[in-house]
Amino acid sequence: MSFENELNYLNLNEEQESLNQRIVLTQDEVDDILKEYPTVPADFIDYLQEIGIGNIMSSQFKVYGKLLDFVELGLDDIYELPSNTKLFGDNFSGDFSGFDLSKENTDEVVEFWHDSNEVYYTGKTFREFVREKMLMSTT
Repeated sequence: MSFENELNYLNLNEEQESLNQRIVLTQDEVDDILKEYPTVPADFIDYLQEIGIGNIMSSQFKVYGKLLDFVELGLDDIYELPSNTKLFGDNFSGDFSGFDLSKENTDEVVEFWHDSNEVYYTGKTFREFVREKMLMSTT
């Protein structure tokens, strides 16, 4: 199990409420993601299969069940996103996170900040990023 430490951390530190209920993806659902986006980071897939989609730490962050763009979110009339960038979640404040799938190292998380309408490269892997959203040390 790749995300055992993170799952244990959530079990110990996250309030057990309906807001924090997550759904683990099935192998068929994961296979659909990999078929459409074969370069998606392995840690992201492991996370979906071990921790699942939904909220982290109540309203700290939300992980989606598939990679999306602004057309699919109904926000394409407000924001622009490079076609190579696909989103995996948001912070409930209008900012989104995803991957630049055109890069050789697709494991680096990018963030779209709604106030500037720009994509920023975080320099963080998916694991580092999600641990930060869990309010968990990245060390």
